[in-house]
Amino acid sequence: MQKEIHKENYFGTLMCILMDESRRIMPTFMPTPELHKIQNDMCKAGSWIDKMTLGTIVETVPQQSIQKLQQDVLPEYRRLAANLIDRFINEFEAQGGRRIEITEKFERMYKWKQ
Repeated sequence: MQKEIHKENYFGTLMCILMDESRRIMPTFMPTPELHKIQNDMCKAGSWIDKMTLGTIVETVPQQSIQKLQQDVLPEYRRLAANLIDRFINEFEAQGGRRIEITEKFERMYKWKQ
């Protein structure tokens, strides 16, 4: 099943999935500092907790204000996720892999272009 990056919210595992799939095709594939930086930027962009008022208690069903914070961080988070996939493809090719092979693999898994 293909997942659409710009509509979903599950990116905590995206880097791991991209690594696993890249290494299935090319076992010698190594992530670069740039890929790790994008992943770290994603984590920072997706952090809505830093934007909460100090002392706020989040209820089991989050309050409207918390839901808004969660929604507000998603566009940048998703943009970085799409960028991460693009960079993985470029890096895979730079390390000697076939661009078409990894692109077809990722296209079966994700839709990340708008």
